Amino acid sequence: MPLIAVGVNHRTAAVDVRERLSVATSQMVPALEALRAVDGIDGVAVLSTCNRVEAIVSATGEDVIEPIVNWLTQRAGTDRAELEKHIYILRHGDVLKHLFRVASGLDSMIVGEPQIGGQVRAAFMASRECGSLDSILSQVFDQTMRVAKRVRTDTGIGELAVSVPYAAVELAKKIFGNLQGLQVLLVGAGEIGELTAEHLSSFGLEQIFVANRSHDRAVELAERFHGQAVKFDGIEPYLATCDIVIASTAAPHFVIESSHVERALAARRKRNLFLVDLCVPRNIEPAISSIDGAYLYNIDDLQNVADANREIRMQKAGEAEQIVDREVDVFRRRLVAQDAVPTIVELQHRLEDIRTAELEKCLRKIGPMSPEQRAAIEQLSTQMVNKILHYPILQLKEAEEPAERETLRKTIRKIFGLR
Repeated sequence: MPLIAVGVNHRTAAVDVRERLSVATSQMVPALEALRAVDGIDGVAVLSTCNRVEAIVSATGEDVIEPIVNWLTQRAGTDRAELEKHIYILRHGDVLKHLFRVASGLDSMIVGEPQIGGQVRAAFMASRECGSLDSILSQVFDQTMRVAKRVRTDTGIGELAVSVPYAAVELAKKIFGNLQGLQVLLVGAGEIGELTAEHLSSFGLEQIFVANRSHDRAVELAERFHGQAVKFDGIEPYLATCDIVIASTAAPHFVIESSHVERALAARRKRNLFLVDLCVPRNIEPAISSIDGAYLYNIDDLQNVADANREIRMQKAGEAEQIVDREVDVFRRRLVAQDAVPTIVELQHRLEDIRTAELEKCLRKIGPMSPEQRAAIEQLSTQMVNKILHYPILQLKEAEEPAERETLRKTIRKIFGLR
């Protein structure tokens, strides 16, 4: 049974193409039903994220590729020839390798990012819930998630921050351990500072305060985080109460000075203060890094952490690729053997029927014999049948391509008179 994947991703299609093909959650069931209705498709799942839209199917043959491409063309609302420039088509073992790599984060824009594993799981679960996941794709799904888990467990590929905002979060976690219940002061509403605060907010922070020269902008951003806007010129008291300070203003001078932090730490009773300066020129006085209890990082520090982690991730990606290759080979062989089982069982039954019938004829002609003699003849006939079966079964199990396996299956059935 062929496995086929047809789709586009961030490497083959720009965002304007991907967004036209995107399948929203509310559209998923109709999309699955439309593809499942295609003659020859036995099972289907659709993976739709910001970076990819793919239809993964198990089918009776490759004739299903044409209607899948037509379905994508219809969604894109564009000329088919134009869309085909962006489409990739994968078959059989390549589909397995692709899914294993995608779910493990090896095919992501940021290698090792963890969200894609959950997105793959959600895609297959949606298919299972609406009855579009056949037994083959169910096995593929289960194995995909096992491989993704093994890659992350064995390599730790997703544990290291590879962006400035994530690096800031990871450093905060090293200093405080658990971020739950902490308070953050966001000074300025710069894009990177905002993104850093967004990552931090997912760890159960107690409160986020936002200060900006434009107070209206501070109010707008604070509402997004369910936080509180504060006056830009009144931030010093918050240095004493907040645990994390992120500066991202356009000011050409220091907004937070050593004296501010010294007074804040005295009021904090030795509780650590983590400061992130994402500005150029810098907004937080560098001398603060020498104050006991103050941990100051600037954008270069965070970028260096992210770059070093990215190199380590790429090394781990090499280890992960080896795991994926081994898992693909093992699982492909399992599917091939499973596909050959019905013919193998029929062939075994056919030859066993012939063996027993001919043996009984032989025994009637020979006449009385001891149990030991009968057992010896039984063993001889059984071994002969097993020798005859060995090579046909081996060829069926080791046939690499579905077309080759199907030709062998038909030939064997014809030679041995199977129905």
